[in-house]
Amino acid sequence: METIDPVVGVWELNLAKSKFINKTATLKSASRTYTQGPEGITGRISAVMVDGSPFLEWQTDKIDGSYSPHMGNPLIDEMASERIDANTISFTGKIAGKIMGIGTRAISADGKVLTMTFVYTDAEGILRGHVTVYEKQGVDTATTLAASSA
Repeated sequence: METIDPVVGVWELNLAKSKFINKTATLKSASRTYTQGPEGITGRISAVMVDGSPFLEWQTDKIDGSYSPHMGNPLIDEMASERIDANTISFTGKIAGKIMGIGTRAISADGKVLTMTFVYTDAEGILRGHVTVYEKQGVDTATTLAASSA
């Protein structure tokens, strides 16, 4: 049986625990949904911006250091990630072939908290960043899949 990545599942933003560098929060709410398939991990981020407008971005990533298309975000058109350990990846975003930002995605040892860090240069050339904290929702996918195959 294939090992289920600990990121698989639905994660909701905890805005109170999140921090933003050189800007105020532009998100009112956000959720991250990760699935695992033969092509890798697909991440889909759905958000509501402070002005009420919707935002959606997504990518399927093999987590092997190769770049994959990143859709929906005007600041990033491709991203690559590499595994640091079982719960952590580092990633690099590019726009038009130029690196625009770097970050990490880390899941707590208990699997309940996902912390995203990202430092990037925005469209105006200003260095910005965030540390966003997400909490896992619903059932533990890995435990559910293991129980159903027993």
